[in-house]
Amino acid sequence: MTEKKRSQSARDQCRAKPAASGGEPSNPVMDYDKTDIAACYDQARSLLPETLHLWLDLLSLHIDRGGISLMIDLGCGTGRFTEPLATHFGVQVVGIDPSQKMMDQARRKPATGNVLYRQGSAECVPLPDRCADLVFISNVYHHLKRPTVVAQECRRLLRHAGCVCIRNGVQEMDFPHRHFSPGLEAVIGSELPSRREIERVFRGAGFTPVVNQIVTQTIATNRSSFVEKSALRADSFLARLSDEDFQHGMAALRSHGQKIDPNMPVSEEIGWFLFRTGC
Repeated sequence: MTEKKRSQSARDQCRAKPAASGGEPSNPVMDYDKTDIAACYDQARSLLPETLHLWLDLLSLHIDRGGISLMIDLGCGTGRFTEPLATHFGVQVVGIDPSQKMMDQARRKPATGNVLYRQGSAECVPLPDRCADLVFISNVYHHLKRPTVVAQECRRLLRHAGCVCIRNGVQEMDFPHRHFSPGLEAVIGSELPSRREIERVFRGAGFTPVVNQIVTQTIATNRSSFVEKSALRADSFLARLSDEDFQHGMAALRSHGQKIDPNMPVSEEIGWFLFRTGC
């Protein structure tokens, strides 16, 4: 079967997938094409060099560079990780995202690695069966409408001993805005998964858990930089707050900054997971 026919077959199978059962966690879908977030996303959510190295190093602990040839950056957005993954591991990386605005931003960036971007849904990735060695999913899980379907789709895409790597906010983590923005706890409680939930979903799709931990990362070199980034409101949780709650949170954040060392780096916790097939 040619790659074109395999890809078409995969899309047909995706269309035929039944709706999730009553036990399926269902999250509201964030439609970035109905917002202006894509235009300021890179400015607001840029990764510090040391933070990017942190994640690449964590991946390298479990990934044999000589044993992989294709990675999928699922929900790649503007490509924050797509190009670094391709350059670091020396492989082709296919970035997949449903948002046309995010894709447009990603494609405008100069590419030095072997990178390809395709618009598509995490529930129905426009790639053939068993084509990839690793699926990387960064800050996407809480946007998934049917996580179990996505886990099954990852299983379809991966070769034997392939990996799914997930970095995502979880209910157990701590992060700065949690202390300043009223209304955020309700959003966290209803939309952020727990570490146990993510593991349960991927176990159910036949994956073996390898890593399930909380990682602390630096998100701004100082308080002023963090406030400037936050004010752009490119975080989907901040975007969901009412204007009143958002402005109240920003005022509290600025006020708190006057009481601490302004040159202190700002950090947050985030969940980190690795699952493997064929174990």
